[in-house]
Amino acid sequence: MPYLKIQSNKLFSSEDQQSILLEFSQLLSKELGKPEKYIMTSFAPQQEMTFGGSSEPLVFLQLKSIGLPNTQTKNLSEKLCQAVQQIMNIAPERTYIEFRDAPRAFWGWNSTTFE
Repeated sequence: MPYLKIQSNKLFSSEDQQSILLEFSQLLSKELGKPEKYIMTSFAPQQEMTFGGSSEPLVFLQLKSIGLPNTQTKNLSEKLCQAVQQIMNIAPERTYIEFRDAPRAFWGWNSTTFE
């Protein structure tokens, strides 16, 4: 159900990307209270990106999940920014996060939806 896409202008090896994805998968399972078997994470190839007129290391996260309440996004922002800083060595002020709540009928899996 939850899907996290990570985009950055900082170069990470394939091995580092896999490690980062697994750490974020575990974090999301814990913070969202959802089984990790349903969590998908992806890491986009290094991209040319700027933020605030600078090409210093940055990250853009997109988190989509069924039943993502807006009351939880502030806490998730804090936890994700902390993880970005610890795991990817990118400062919270160089991190943007887009949160999206996905309606159950618009999220498919295993030949059906979560409706």
